[in-house]
Amino acid sequence: MDKGTRSCRTLAADVLEEISMHLPADVLAEIMMRLPPNNRRRLRLVCRHWRQVVDTRTATDLRNRAKTLVVTKYMHGYVFDDLSTGCPRKLWTCTADRYKDMTMVGTCNGLICLCDNHDGAITLVNPVTRETLAIPPLPSLYAGGSGKWHRTYSFTYHPTTGRYKIGHVPRYLDRVLMFTLGEASWRDFPMVGCRGRCDLDAGIVSADGYMYLAVGGAEARIMAFDLNMENFTSIRLPPSIPSRRGSWRLTEVHGRLGIAFTHESQMLAKTEVWVMEGMPGQFKWNCWYILRVNPGYWWWHHYQQLAWPHFAHGGNHVLTQDHNNFLFRHVPSGDTRKARHGVVETSEKNHGRMIYDTAPFSSTYKAMATFVYIETTEPLGVYKCW
Repeated sequence: MDKGTRSCRTLAADVLEEISMHLPADVLAEIMMRLPPNNRRRLRLVCRHWRQVVDTRTATDLRNRAKTLVVTKYMHGYVFDDLSTGCPRKLWTCTADRYKDMTMVGTCNGLICLCDNHDGAITLVNPVTRETLAIPPLPSLYAGGSGKWHRTYSFTYHPTTGRYKIGHVPRYLDRVLMFTLGEASWRDFPMVGCRGRCDLDAGIVSADGYMYLAVGGAEARIMAFDLNMENFTSIRLPPSIPSRRGSWRLTEVHGRLGIAFTHESQMLAKTEVWVMEGMPGQFKWNCWYILRVNPGYWWWHHYQQLAWPHFAHGGNHVLTQDHNNFLFRHVPSGDTRKARHGVVETSEKNHGRMIYDTAPFSSTYKAMATFVYIETTEPLGVYKCW
């Protein structure tokens, strides 16, 4: 680079810093809040003024702003700004056209992913701005045949690349399809050497830059799809799970992959939540939570299970749901000898604190889903290029 080029670039940097210094902090913060968090972190490098605005007036660590979203079976959405108060506010109702006949897939950075279970169509919504974005349909080769389409999708955000992705798992687990916001079409990635079918009952989870799939059958395991490198890694289950009778499913725990293993008997139902610490290829499993349910004679009416798909909220709140569609909040005990984040005990006399009741909206068990949610004004229209 010659001396003249360096001088021009230095001058341009000086002019940019001079202009930015005259932008009121409120105006600059309002502009930055419309950008994805990853872009805001990069803008900290422009100058001292921008760094101060990003650090003090915008939250680049979105977990600090996380709230709890409850979505009922019939697509009513409620937000808890503070779980300790137990007072939700209505975010949307099923009567709004954008939510009618849709089922929740997931949420990332305040954007909601909805699925039409009639044809598998995907729509993204920002509940704050009410903006919507219809995603192009799947290739015709993979379309059709499922009344529970929402279980075959995952919506995720890669923190390093700043890209939003929607993943789809076909019925037979020989590949996954990915759609990246800002691109025009779906891409497919063959899963070479993987035998078996995706266990949709165990769920599809995205965390740490990976999409995790449960593979059922005699060789039960987890397949991890790297959202950046776009390749697969096989992950073994915690050693104590395959050797015991019970059921397991995937969950996301404070940004990490978790496995909830449940064993039931007439006297006790126990759920252990094992969390993967580290990344695929170099990790270890640790037990973070234990839920013990002592049912007694009230088993069928008040039997509590972990709320789904996200049960861990706030600093250390655990949410459970019973057969009456009541949502309960618990603070785990301080006993970390058996579980790193403590143990939750429920019984006939101790249900936890009831914070929500979906009975007015449905008499069906598991009539609600709980999510970690962040309100944002991020626009959706900038991603449309088809």
